[in-house]
Amino acid sequence: MTTSSRRGLHGHVVDVLGHRIMRGELVSGDIMDPDALLAEFQVSRTVLREAIKVLTAKGLVDARPRLGTYVTERERWQLLDGDVMTWRSEGFPDPLLVLELSEVRQVLEPAAARLAAVRRTEEQRADIENAMLALVATFESTEAASHVAADLAFHRAVLAASGNELLARFEVVLEPALHARNELAFEHETTTHFLDSHRAVVEAIIAQDADRAHATMTVLMDQSARDSEAIVIKDAAGAALVNTRTRAL
Repeated sequence: MTTSSRRGLHGHVVDVLGHRIMRGELVSGDIMDPDALLAEFQVSRTVLREAIKVLTAKGLVDARPRLGTYVTERERWQLLDGDVMTWRSEGFPDPLLVLELSEVRQVLEPAAARLAAVRRTEEQRADIENAMLALVATFESTEAASHVAADLAFHRAVLAASGNELLARFEVVLEPALHARNELAFEHETTTHFLDSHRAVVEAIIAQDADRAHATMTVLMDQSARDSEAIVIKDAAGAALVNTRTRAL
């Protein structure tokens, strides 16, 4: 996913600094030395100033008199911003993002499937069926990218068929995080059960059975959440995070 910040020189600076903040290379309270940044990126003060404005709008940095520009507290970060989601998901994804994405999907996607069963048009039905066919076609593939793209297309089609503009637009926020999660899960999920779970959702939506669409998507999302935990828990920090969240429930 190419985000709006990645345009021109100031976009490059935004992208690099955003990654550093999301990866913990720059932490809350760190001061950003403008002279050092100018020397590193070889850009003008105007370009750097515009980049800082973008990061400020995303809640990642702020400025104080006599202190300068500093990285803000996490509570101020615009975590639903498309760029921020991308920075958290690229490379090895943020384990918290993967887990929280699973929780969001468990809430939203069964409801979207229920609405899709009632509201979908014939064109949207065809889009969902075609996305399912594309997903099946990647079953034997060893290329994660094609599988991930097909899975994203499937879930986007269901969201679009819900007839709810907010749900349909929410995929813009979910896409980078879903991509990260599916990249991690690719080797674990490409099973017959994985395809059967998706196919059950398709059949329910085609039949316009709202209750069954909700139930089958719930099964799919619950399995996806378990797979996400299994992947994250392989890392020591991820395991600690899973344990903490489990105890909080």
